[in-house]
Amino acid sequence: MNKSSATDQDTLQTIIDFLPGGITMFTAEQRMVVCNQNFRTLLEFPDSLFAEGLPTLYDLALFNANRGEYGPGDPQALAAQVSERARSMQRHVFERQRPNGTILEIRGEPLPSGGWVSIYTDITDRKRNEENLRRVKDMMSAAINFSPTFIWETNAEGKFTHLQGIEHILGFAEDELLGLPYRALLCDVSHSNDCEVNQHMQALEPVERVVVEAKNKAGASVWLSTSAQPVLDAGGHYVGYRGVDVDVTEITLARLALEELALHDPLTGLANRRKFVDRYQFERLRQSRVGLPLTLLMVDIDHFKLVNDNFGHIVGDVCLKAVADVLARQLRTVDLIARFGGEEFLVLLSDTDTTTGKLVAEKLRRALENHVIDIGLEAQPTLQITASFGVATILPAEDLTLEALIERADGAVYAAKRGGRNRVCSAESPAPGV
Repeated sequence: MNKSSATDQDTLQTIIDFLPGGITMFTAEQRMVVCNQNFRTLLEFPDSLFAEGLPTLYDLALFNANRGEYGPGDPQALAAQVSERARSMQRHVFERQRPNGTILEIRGEPLPSGGWVSIYTDITDRKRNEENLRRVKDMMSAAINFSPTFIWETNAEGKFTHLQGIEHILGFAEDELLGLPYRALLCDVSHSNDCEVNQHMQALEPVERVVVEAKNKAGASVWLSTSAQPVLDAGGHYVGYRGVDVDVTEITLARLALEELALHDPLTGLANRRKFVDRYQFERLRQSRVGLPLTLLMVDIDHFKLVNDNFGHIVGDVCLKAVADVLARQLRTVDLIARFGGEEFLVLLSDTDTTTGKLVAEKLRRALENHVIDIGLEAQPTLQITASFGVATILPAEDLTLEALIERADGAVYAAKRGGRNRVCSAESPAPGV
């Protein structure tokens, strides 16, 4: 070898020794002509194997076979198999796990001269990271699929780009909702822009456990607790939202049921005193803005004690529920009716003066008078009952408590009782400022 060739060889050896992976080059006769230190280190070849120069492929294979790199079998036969496969060398990429646990990626490239170059890369950490990532993803998927939770992402326009776990909560396949906005899940689509979640998303604010009513594929209501964060790209530009929804239907229904019990009479289902007081305060605030009168009706069932005494309290309860149903059917949805005592009911009429209040009371009186109640007794299967009505109106400028307004209506009821019952009487409101 001349001086120039030796210099080139030294330069090449220096270059490949600085490569991060192992590298080898073999001739068509399977003689090694290039090898760097990383190759010897990765495969733990001893210096003695290279003491008399670079080994042949067979020598390397035999050494590996003797130390169990290729599994059980006759070492010479295993080495011969490696040598034989190399004779028809083709481009290849494969992974091999060594007995010490190291995982190598081996890439082979045939050379025009008939030899080949091989590159050895330690991918142990990468494979472990991939396995850890796969395990974490599997755990997350399992947690999502076996819990009342789904995760989602949207683009900058608020349309779903990713969904996972939604099918077991809302019944939709993920691809059925991709490309749709978050508000498509909500029950009241016409008012979805007013939804707190959408308000936060339009302002690019975090969403923290906001409960919304959604609809599942069957059209039933499902309550979701939504939490989400805006997502920014590397340049700090907004690209969408990432969120998680938890099915809180069971706890929400339980809460609504408790609220129903807390605000409604358990026998008739009408509002109770607490709800009526809250609504009255709201209506008084509203009245100060719109400037219209507010009218209260008091309804007292006539001779109700005789019903209980003659037929028992069970029949009495049947009659109370029947009265509640008759009255509720005749009223507007904006009006509120409440059971206020044993046989007393209150009706709050929004934006209604005394004249109109008396007309409404008369309509209720006639409906009740003409209603036949099925009490289910063999001796007397039906019953008809009446009620006395008191009407009291409060004007916007009046400073009057609910108790005082009820006293006005109560006085009108007593007037109706004294006048023979089953009639309507009103308590004329004093002039404003008096």
